[in-house]
Amino acid sequence: MAPAVASSALFAATSAVPCSLVSLSHATSCRPSHASTVAECGLSPTRCGSSAASSTRATSHLHSEFVASRSEIARRVTRSDSRRTRSSRTTTPSCSLPSLEETPATPVFASDGAVAAFPAASGIYAIYDTAGALQYMGLSRRLAASLQAHAEDLPEMCGAVKLVVVAATDKAALVDAWKAWMQEHVAGTGKVPPGNESGNTTWTTRRAKRVKPDLRIVPGPHVKLTIPLTELIDKLVKENRVVAFIKGTRISPQCGFSHRVLTLLNEARVDYETLNVLDEDHNPGLREAIKEYSQWPTIPQIFVNGEFIGGADILEEMAQSGELKQALAAPQQQTASA
Repeated sequence: MAPAVASSALFAATSAVPCSLVSLSHATSCRPSHASTVAECGLSPTRCGSSAASSTRATSHLHSEFVASRSEIARRVTRSDSRRTRSSRTTTPSCSLPSLEETPATPVFASDGAVAAFPAASGIYAIYDTAGALQYMGLSRRLAASLQAHAEDLPEMCGAVKLVVVAATDKAALVDAWKAWMQEHVAGTGKVPPGNESGNTTWTTRRAKRVKPDLRIVPGPHVKLTIPLTELIDKLVKENRVVAFIKGTRISPQCGFSHRVLTLLNEARVDYETLNVLDEDHNPGLREAIKEYSQWPTIPQIFVNGEFIGGADILEEMAQSGELKQALAAPQQQTASA
């Protein structure tokens, strides 16, 4: 159907081209006389002169404008049709979207008390309390991170969750899917979930937490170390189970890779230490010393139980394969799983 619509629109658009140009196209193909060409184009005989060469140049110029006009109209119609196609594709909920009622519920917490594993994809979700009452309905670009945050802030209200992954490139598709679920719930109960009521910020405002401070090698500038820096690094990574050497601080990373590493560690709910390699006042020389110690040329760097694990790319791969959760598990948990 789309090509037919485009052709009709193009025909209608080209029909609106000034008569002088349409007539010129026809006249050029029939090689008209100079007089008829001048009359149809609306050119002044005085300006055109009596020269046949001048008439030919004028005819050629206007014919080029006509072709260019038709090409521009075609491009505009194509772009317009393309926008309508994209709009209908991204703003209309998919007919394959399962209803809220038929979507199975999954416990938020696993048997060991940890937050269950959820997909790190975009989608919609509905959270129920332990009594089975729907408390909040949301949408997210990263379901795993959003559900992790809800579970940490409101564990007493997170019993189970229904979720659907929505493979979409824009927020409009997510919003439409969310609306479909919300309308279904309101139609059946006559009200919105408590967490979605106007003015209720319980689920949308994160609770303030005490931020763990970053480790520092020296208390301030101009303080000299009494032992080699690589020796101090060795002591730090062996006395702390998980250590991240990053650019920036825990709450304000200064590069995308450091931010990604911190996100992965936070999603794993592991206790870890951080050192800012850019802080020359408290960590002088650390940026180059850590590369020498690990024999690895880039930062960030993660150490677990005294062993170098890798940087952002390696941690990302481990997270996707499930190895990261096992590597970061406490020793007793590793023994139990083995």
